Amino acid sequence: MYEENANDLFKFRKFMADDDSAVIDECHRAALDKLHTLFPEKRVTTYDNCTIGIETDSLYSDTGLDIYELGVVDGEVYAMRNTRDGEVITFRI
Repeated sequence: MYEENANDLFKFRKFMADDDSAVIDECHRAALDKLHTLFPEKRVTTYDNCTIGIETDSLYSDTGLDIYELGVVDGEVYAMRNTRDGEVITFRI
């Protein structure tokens, strides 16, 4: 269901396009809520159910957006990972 890495349960596992769509949709909605809470003034863009972008001022961003991949940590805690710097934000529903 996820990108597997049996050596590290606490590692971020990105959702894959063929994962359970209800789980991905639930995580996607929760991620949008989390981003709007953390960054209320920033523009949030949805690329697909597994990828979200949020407006950034970072000089390292070519598009003006930080891209977050959705997935899980520890096999069950919803999370999103910044593709630029690897920062992982977890959240519960």
